[in-house]
Amino acid sequence: MSGEKMILSHEPVPGYRRVFYIVCLAAVSYLGLIFLRSFL
Repeated sequence: MSGEKMILSHEPVPGYRRVFYIVCLAAVSYLGLIFLRSFL
């Protein structure tokens, strides 16, 4: 093996971070709804 380090890089995709946060918020909200309905 050679002593060189290989770097994997990519250009950031615009809008990806916003979609990621929206999906995480939807998932947490859904789990919270299920949790609350289990007590009612």
